[in-house]
Amino acid sequence: MNEEFYISLIGEAFDGYTESTIGDKDICFKHITIRDQRYLHKYYEKYKNLALKRGLETEAERIAAVTKDEVWSAEDDLKIESLQNEVENLKSTMNAVFLPSQRESIQKDLNKRRTELADLLIKRKEVIGKTAEDYASVRSGDELLRCLIFKDPELKSFLYSDDDFAELETWEVADIAKTQQDISEKFSDSIIQQAVLRPFFSMYLSSCENLGQFYGKPVVDLTIYQLKVAVYGRMFSNIFQNVPDIPENIKDNPEQLLAFSESQMSSNKNSGGIDDSADASTVFGATEEDMKAIKGGAKTVSMSEELKKHGGQLDMEQMMRLAGHDV
Repeated sequence: MNEEFYISLIGEAFDGYTESTIGDKDICFKHITIRDQRYLHKYYEKYKNLALKRGLETEAERIAAVTKDEVWSAEDDLKIESLQNEVENLKSTMNAVFLPSQRESIQKDLNKRRTELADLLIKRKEVIGKTAEDYASVRSGDELLRCLIFKDPELKSFLYSDDDFAELETWEVADIAKTQQDISEKFSDSIIQQAVLRPFFSMYLSSCENLGQFYGKPVVDLTIYQLKVAVYGRMFSNIFQNVPDIPENIKDNPEQLLAFSESQMSSNKNSGGIDDSADASTVFGATEEDMKAIKGGAKTVSMSEELKKHGGQLDMEQMMRLAGHDV
């Protein structure tokens, strides 16, 4: 991706919408805010209650039924619960260790457990079939989609009325959902992190401390992408200010920069600092690469810890809390 892509990405985040087309119509796809997520929850409850009235069972009821019919077993559910606990424990362990070689080994175990868990969850889903929660998720998602599509950059006029949207063919709604998914992937956490580390954004990093002043509006009115641009900017600004001896070749690489910051912080907490003259035998199990990574110390950067805890991806509510706002 070239510099123009990242400049355009930040510009779209600042605007709060992405220009696109639906059929032959130019549209503006509004980026989601905390209020939009609230509406999604409201729609979800509305359609879940509707599904229950129409006779669809909840997921818990379907699991109980297929277990009673011996199509699914309680042991399978225990295996799912066990794998979920293992995944959480491995994620916690990842946050506690500081040697890159150890982290790599734990990551392999974590990936294996996640795959096993995903396979079991898919198998259970195939067994229990459609639930009230499934119906609510699809319908509430469709309802929210309509409220994100506008005719104008001012985001004043919806493209579809309730009746117009209800008359769309299934494939048309699927195309709209695909457009929204493409936008979401374009604004993934990793890509936003890369964008805020580009040279053109460096002058803005120190301004990310105050989100309200940065955007000139209340934090609760910010989109999820506006929050992420500012909060990730603040995170990397803190790293550059507080972590010494960052190698030049990793300063524009979010993953390596975070790993270096975490290793410096962990080594400071766990060993009280490592002497510059120490070799790989000083720390049990450390490789030469580990020792290069862990020398030095740093202040805690809580944002990077939170990012690790949640698998590299943060949702709107998590970002709001990290920005200092209860939701």
